[in-house]
Amino acid sequence: MVLFKYRLLIILSLLCVAFDLGGQNFIGMYKDDIAGEVKKRYPGLKLNTNVINHDYKYLKYEDKINEITMLFFLSEDDKCTLVRRMCDYSNINDELAELQSKYKSGGKNQWFYEDGGKKYLVTLEDGEWYFTITTKLKK
Repeated sequence: MVLFKYRLLIILSLLCVAFDLGGQNFIGMYKDDIAGEVKKRYPGLKLNTNVINHDYKYLKYEDKINEITMLFFLSEDDKCTLVRRMCDYSNINDELAELQSKYKSGGKNQWFYEDGGKKYLVTLEDGEWYFTITTKLKK
């Protein structure tokens, strides 16, 4: 049983770290392009269509054990405007190290970067059971 828990922890850590923060930016991509790109880059994530929220238009992807969730919020014309990734706290140190190494710090739990001439804001928010990393265009 201990070996199983250890292996599970390693798999979860690898999955969360596998989300390359400096990779292709999903913001500005269309819904169909996001689906294809997620399938290629993150084969462990599957689209979850069980929950419908009529206030927001989004795509929700989860791993098999629901430890990692990615939300792609969409505009009326199905373009991604914001990406939100929720992850278990067992990965917080690795994620913080990656954020600090790839982006310019903008204060506590905030980072900035440029891609394609546009500036983006990345924030880390603490939750009770998980933390959230949000990427959006900087205003």
